[in-house]
Parts: sequence; structure tokens; C-alpha cells
Amino acid sequence: MPFLEIAGLSKSFPGVDALQRFDLEAEFGEVHAIVGANGAGKSTLMNILAGALAPSAGEIRVGGKTVATYAPREARELGISTVFQEFSLIPQLSVARNIFLGREPVTTVGMIDIGRLNAETQSLLDRYRFGLRAEDIVEDLSVAEQQFVEIARALSVAARVLVLDEPTAVLSLREQENLFDIIDKLKRDNLLVLYVSHRLDEVFAIADRVTVLRDGKKIGTMRTAETDQAALVRMMIGHDVRQWYPLPKVDPVGPPVLQVTYRSAGGVTRFAVRRGEIIGLAGFVGAGRSYLARALVGLAKRDEIELKIAGRPRHFRSPEHAIRDGVVYLTEDRKRDGLFANLSVLVNTTAAGLGLFSRLGLIRKSVERAEGGGMLARLRLVASSLTAPVQQLSGGNQQKVVFGRALLCKPKVLICDEPTRSVDVGAKDEIYDLLIELADQGVAIIVISSEVKELLMITHRILVMRNRAVVEELQTRQAEEDQILLAATGRAT
Repeated sequence: MPFLEIAGLSKSFPGVDALQRFDLEAEFGEVHAIVGANGAGKSTLMNILAGALAPSAGEIRVGGKTVATYAPREARELGISTVFQEFSLIPQLSVARNIFLGREPVTTVGMIDIGRLNAETQSLLDRYRFGLRAEDIVEDLSVAEQQFVEIARALSVAARVLVLDEPTAVLSLREQENLFDIIDKLKRDNLLVLYVSHRLDEVFAIADRVTVLRDGKKIGTMRTAETDQAALVRMMIGHDVRQWYPLPKVDPVGPPVLQVTYRSAGGVTRFAVRRGEIIGLAGFVGAGRSYLARALVGLAKRDEIELKIAGRPRHFRSPEHAIRDGVVYLTEDRKRDGLFANLSVLVNTTAAGLGLFSRLGLIRKSVERAEGGGMLARLRLVASSLTAPVQQLSGGNQQKVVFGRALLCKPKVLICDEPTRSVDVGAKDEIYDLLIELADQGVAIIVISSEVKELLMITHRILVMRNRAVVEELQTRQAEEDQILLAATGRAT
């Protein structure tokens, strides 16, 4: 008998059928992947399993028992724990306090038993080899370590079903391998792991079976050993994706739009970007790629950076000053730094260009709606309304809002930090087309990506970074993936 059974599960919102008669059977000791494009219904399914949403129809059975009510507490009592992509930790508290928050062991006089709390936490951390200490303060941890705290908290409630939402989005390759080892141990301990990810190579690396969603409907379930990535992509988006993209030609001796001299402990880095050129920054987490990008727009130490725009020296004090000169930065963390979650889609789109829609300090709403709405229509945004909170959009559509805001600023230089993180293969295809269209219009583009294959598809040149310095420059068409990875690790190519 399957441990988790879902039958005819549906969820409707005003004007949207987010999930339509979804069926699933999953067993103990299985890693079952759930994949689909943004907006396919994965988030709705996870929220129902977590008890955050009640379905409009259908039922869920856990261990043969039908779920009668839907609330987070009931989900936990049934042994279902969900780790969402957005963290819900309290930074000022210790790892132990976060893991057992609200469930701390107490002494006979009602005080928190710190010794017992730390001992139980450390036992859990050691059992799954998280490499953390119970006494560590969460705000002192790396993003990857905070991810492990979230997973440890989910496991601390005697979970029998662990739902992981894009768990590797913030992890380095080494940390991903550590996570996969943990998942393998969970599988051997006979837990059921539901693994939600856009990264199909991970699905094939760790999942036993995979279920595909599209437009709220189940398309099919198959064993990963009996299918391939191309087949999954066709099921997810209804067509194949391209393996290469035609890039605009760049004048190799033309004047650069952006010239950079960057001094760090790793040495002095100099590079330039010309009109219509897309260059990639490759390297592992901690190599300094995002630090360099943020320094370019005044978000890091300015004395380390010398830059020229169209041959003229510039010294930006903030992103606002950079935007005035046509240099626009898209952050890698759209949830924390890129979006005003509770504000509307339209407000988020026009936030950086209010001067374009204002007269005498007053925003002309009709002009704002025409310009912002027109930009989002160009980007093929899928949203119920421009007045809807941006947090209601899928990850791919949120990224389109961030791009729309940047394009309304009419950039001469566009710096994109992980522009396709946590978006599906269909949305990636649209983002690649957008970047190439902008390059064809003469925009100079810098793309930071942890996916080397992505850089090989859409860039003219790749700069490999290590220890906050560029250690190798490669012409993309002559570069190989292993060559880039070896340079990033410091090993001889």
C-alpha cells in the first residue's frame, strides 16, 4: 500500500484552476520528484500538503488514513514536514532554538532546559551530518547552512514525509553533494522525500520516480531510469527547448561601453564590455562574483573599483546613481532585495522609474499603467491582474517583473545576477531570448550564473573568478565546461 495517496485533488482561486484532479501515489523509502513549469501547480500542491491551503475537491490519505482537516498542525501530526524555499528562521536565535521553537524541553520550574535542548539538537545534527553546532547563532551562518537548519527543523518533528522546495537553489556544488548524502540517508531510513526542483539533472541524480505537472494537471509519472531530460521537458512545457542561441555580432575593436579595474586581495582584475556583448562571470559560491557586481553599482567598497562608462570615469555612491548613468543591477535574491512582496505587480515594475511617470512630484497613474503594463505585456507576464500582490506570482513571473523594472530604466549596461535561478525551463528560454534581444539593441550585458551550461549557451566571453579575482578569460565558442570548472577550482587545465 502506498504511504501517501492523493486522489482527485483540486484547488481553485478566483479565475484560476491552480490544481485540477491531481492524483499521486508515493511510497516509504522513495525520493519522488515533482516537476513542472512555473505556474504548473507545484506550489499549490505543497501548500495543501503543508496544511496552509484546503483543497476545493479531492482527498489525501496518509498511511491509509484520510486527512479530515487541513492545517499545519494536522500536517505535522501526520508526519508531513515541508521545507519551503523562503526561510522562516529567527536570525538572532541559536540553531537549537530555531529547530525546537515552541517545543523546547523545560525544567521542572518551567524554564527552557538549555542543556537538554542543545544535546537533543546536536544529536539530530550529528545523525544527519549537517556539520552545524546547536549553539551557533543563525545570522552568523551561511545561506546554505541556514537551509540545513530548515531541513533539521522539519526532521525534528518525527517526519515521515519530507517535502523539499528547490532545496539546492542557494547551495554550492559541494553543499549540494552534502544534501544529496542526507537525502540518501533519509531514504535508507525509510522516509518518503518529495523533491520539487527545476534542475532536472538533480532529479535524475537522486529521484526514483518523477511526476510532471502542467497547467495544474498531472501529465504523467515515470521512473527516472526509464526516461530522459528531453522527454521531461516536452512534458513540462509542451515542446522542446533550444540547445544554443544565436548571438549578435560584436565589433572586437569597437569602443567599450563599460571598463572595469577591480582591486582585491586576489589581485587586480581588468575587463571591458562592448555594445551588444554578453559576458559571463563563472565561479563557485564565494568566488566574489556577486560582490564584484554589487561593487559596480555602489553596494560594496567603492575604493576597490574604478570604472568608466563610454570612456568617462564614474564613481557610483548607490544604485540610484548607477541607474542615472544607465547601469542597472538585477539582484540574485529577488525575494529579499528585488521585490516589495505586498505591493502590486505594477508598483514593483515601475518602482525604479517613477520620474518617467511623474509631474510636479505627482505620479500620473494612467501613464504609469500604460508604460508598466506595456512592458509586462512585452515580457508575456502571466498574472491575474496588475493590481495583484507580486508575491502571488510564480517565480518565473516574479523574475519578469524584476526584468521589466530594469528595462523601464533603459539600461546601457545590464548586470544580471543569477537571472534564471528558480525558474522553469520555459521561463529560462524566454529570459535568454530577452537578453539576446537587448544585446542586439546594443545593451552591454554581464551575466552571473552558477550554471556553466547556461553561460556556454548565451555569452560571447566567460570570465572565471576565484578568490575575488578573474583568473581566466575564455572565448565561449572555444570553451568547455570542464575547462571552466577546473579554472574555478584552481586546478591546472
